[in-house]
Amino acid sequence: MQLEPQDQKRLLAAEGFLQLGMFLDAIDELEALPKNLTNSIQVLALWIEAYQGLKKWGEMQAVAHRLAEVAPENVQWAISWAYATRRAESIPAAREILLEAMARHPKEPLIYYNLACYDCQLGELSSARGFLERALKMAPNFRRMALEDDDLRPLHSELT
Repeated sequence: MQLEPQDQKRLLAAEGFLQLGMFLDAIDELEALPKNLTNSIQVLALWIEAYQGLKKWGEMQAVAHRLAEVAPENVQWAISWAYATRRAESIPAAREILLEAMARHPKEPLIYYNLACYDCQLGELSSARGFLERALKMAPNFRRMALEDDDLRPLHSELT
Protein backbone atom coordinates (compact mmCIF):
# COMPACT_ATOMS: atom_id res chain seq x y z
CA MET A 1 0.00 0.00 0.00
CA GLN A 2 1.40 3.36 -1.04
CA LEU A 3 0.99 5.98 1.67
CA GLU A 4 1.03 9.74 1.53
CA PRO A 5 3.92 11.18 3.60
CA GLN A 6 1.59 12.59 6.27
CA ASP A 7 -0.18 9.22 6.58
CA GLN A 8 3.15 7.43 6.92
CA LYS A 9 4.09 9.87 9.70
CA ARG A 10 0.81 9.18 11.49
CA LEU A 11 1.37 5.43 11.30
CA LEU A 12 4.90 5.78 12.61
CA ALA A 13 3.67 8.04 15.40
CA ALA A 14 0.94 5.54 16.32
CA GLU A 15 3.51 2.73 16.42
CA GLY A 16 5.82 4.83 18.58
CA PHE A 17 3.04 5.73 20.99
CA LEU A 18 2.08 2.05 21.27
CA GLN A 19 5.67 1.11 22.07
CA LEU A 20 5.68 3.74 24.80
CA GLY A 21 2.38 2.56 26.23
CA MET A 22 0.68 5.80 25.20
CA PHE A 23 -2.42 4.09 23.88
CA LEU A 24 -4.76 7.09 23.75
CA ASP A 25 -2.19 9.08 21.77
CA ALA A 26 -1.87 6.15 19.37
CA ILE A 27 -5.64 6.11 18.94
CA ASP A 28 -5.62 9.83 18.16
CA GLU A 29 -3.15 9.16 15.34
CA LEU A 30 -5.12 6.18 14.03
CA GLU A 31 -8.38 8.12 14.07
CA ALA A 32 -6.76 10.92 12.05
CA LEU A 33 -5.90 8.59 9.16
CA PRO A 34 -7.97 8.90 5.99
CA LYS A 35 -10.94 6.54 5.69
CA ASN A 36 -9.36 4.61 2.81
CA LEU A 37 -6.66 3.32 5.21
CA THR A 38 -8.85 2.36 8.15
CA ASN A 39 -9.48 -1.16 6.87
CA SER A 40 -5.89 -1.99 5.97
CA ILE A 41 -4.34 -4.90 7.81
CA GLN A 42 -1.50 -2.68 9.03
CA VAL A 43 -3.88 -0.17 10.60
CA LEU A 44 -6.19 -2.81 12.07
CA ALA A 45 -3.18 -4.53 13.67
CA LEU A 46 -2.31 -1.26 15.40
CA TRP A 47 -5.88 -0.96 16.65
CA ILE A 48 -5.54 -4.42 18.21
CA GLU A 49 -2.45 -3.28 20.11
CA ALA A 50 -4.15 -0.11 21.28
CA TYR A 51 -7.28 -1.90 22.45
CA GLN A 52 -5.23 -4.55 24.22
CA GLY A 53 -3.23 -1.90 26.00
CA LEU A 54 -6.42 -0.19 27.13
CA LYS A 55 -8.06 -3.52 28.02
CA LYS A 56 -10.93 -2.79 25.68
CA TRP A 57 -11.60 -6.46 25.09
CA GLY A 58 -14.81 -6.16 23.10
CA GLU A 59 -13.24 -3.73 20.65
CA MET A 60 -10.10 -5.84 20.38
CA GLN A 61 -12.22 -8.91 19.82
CA ALA A 62 -14.13 -7.28 16.95
CA VAL A 63 -11.00 -6.07 15.16
CA ALA A 64 -9.12 -9.36 15.64
CA HIS A 65 -12.14 -11.31 14.41
CA ARG A 66 -12.24 -9.17 11.30
CA LEU A 67 -8.53 -9.71 10.66
CA ALA A 68 -8.88 -13.46 11.22
CA GLU A 69 -11.55 -13.48 8.52
CA VAL A 70 -9.74 -11.35 5.95
CA ALA A 71 -6.24 -12.77 6.56
CA PRO A 72 -6.71 -16.30 7.94
CA GLU A 73 -3.20 -17.27 6.87
CA ASN A 74 -1.81 -15.14 9.72
CA VAL A 75 -2.26 -17.19 12.87
CA GLN A 76 -1.69 -14.15 15.09
CA TRP A 77 -5.14 -12.81 14.29
CA ALA A 78 -6.86 -15.96 15.57
CA ILE A 79 -4.68 -15.93 18.69
CA SER A 80 -5.51 -12.27 19.32
CA TRP A 81 -9.18 -12.94 18.69
CA ALA A 82 -9.18 -15.79 21.20
CA TYR A 83 -7.24 -13.72 23.74
CA ALA A 84 -9.80 -10.91 23.57
CA THR A 85 -12.74 -13.32 23.49
CA ARG A 86 -11.55 -14.96 26.69
CA ARG A 87 -11.73 -11.60 28.41
CA ALA A 88 -14.84 -10.23 26.67
CA GLU A 89 -16.93 -13.41 26.73
CA SER A 90 -15.62 -16.68 28.10
CA ILE A 91 -12.87 -19.26 28.01
CA PRO A 92 -15.07 -21.81 26.19
CA ALA A 93 -15.75 -19.27 23.41
CA ALA A 94 -12.03 -18.51 23.12
CA ARG A 95 -11.26 -22.23 23.09
CA GLU A 96 -13.55 -22.75 20.09
CA ILE A 97 -11.71 -20.07 18.14
CA LEU A 98 -8.38 -21.78 18.78
CA LEU A 99 -9.71 -25.23 17.91
CA GLU A 100 -10.74 -23.88 14.52
CA ALA A 101 -7.36 -22.14 14.14
CA MET A 102 -5.57 -25.37 15.04
CA ALA A 103 -7.08 -27.04 11.97
CA ARG A 104 -5.66 -24.28 9.73
CA HIS A 105 -2.34 -23.95 11.59
CA PRO A 106 -1.45 -27.40 12.95
CA LYS A 107 2.22 -26.48 13.42
CA GLU A 108 1.69 -23.37 15.56
CA PRO A 109 2.80 -24.15 19.13
CA LEU A 110 1.18 -21.04 20.60
CA ILE A 111 -2.26 -22.40 19.71
CA TYR A 112 -1.58 -25.60 21.65
CA TYR A 113 -0.09 -23.64 24.53
CA ASN A 114 -3.15 -21.41 24.81
CA LEU A 115 -5.47 -24.40 24.52
CA ALA A 116 -3.57 -25.96 27.42
CA CYS A 117 -4.13 -22.78 29.44
CA TYR A 118 -7.82 -22.73 28.63
CA ASP A 119 -8.34 -26.39 29.42
CA CYS A 120 -6.45 -26.02 32.69
CA GLN A 121 -8.77 -23.20 33.68
CA LEU A 122 -11.77 -25.31 32.71
CA GLY A 123 -10.52 -28.18 34.87
CA GLU A 124 -9.82 -30.41 31.87
CA LEU A 125 -6.35 -31.39 33.05
CA SER A 126 -5.91 -34.44 30.83
CA SER A 127 -6.66 -32.43 27.70
CA ALA A 128 -4.55 -29.53 28.98
CA ARG A 129 -1.64 -31.88 29.56
CA GLY A 130 -1.90 -33.18 25.98
CA PHE A 131 -1.99 -29.71 24.47
CA LEU A 132 0.93 -28.56 26.62
CA GLU A 133 3.02 -31.61 25.72
CA ARG A 134 2.41 -30.91 22.06
CA ALA A 135 3.31 -27.22 22.45
CA LEU A 136 6.52 -28.06 24.33
CA LYS A 137 7.50 -30.65 21.76
CA MET A 138 7.26 -27.99 19.05
CA ALA A 139 8.70 -25.16 21.18
CA PRO A 140 10.79 -26.41 24.13
CA ASN A 141 11.54 -22.79 25.08
CA PHE A 142 7.88 -22.46 26.17
CA ARG A 143 8.68 -24.51 29.30
CA ARG A 144 9.91 -21.48 31.23
CA MET A 145 6.85 -19.48 30.21
CA ALA A 146 4.62 -22.38 31.28
CA LEU A 147 6.27 -22.53 34.70
CA GLU A 148 5.45 -18.87 35.26
CA ASP A 149 1.93 -18.99 33.82
CA ASP A 150 -0.78 -18.93 36.48
CA ASP A 151 -3.24 -20.50 34.05
CA LEU A 152 -1.07 -23.62 34.05
CA ARG A 153 -0.54 -23.75 37.81
CA PRO A 154 -2.26 -27.17 38.13
CA LEU A 155 0.43 -28.62 35.83
CA HIS A 156 3.48 -26.84 37.25
CA SER A 157 4.63 -29.84 39.29
CA GLU A 158 4.73 -31.90 36.11
CA LEU A 159 6.97 -29.39 34.35
CA THR A 160 9.92 -29.46 36.72
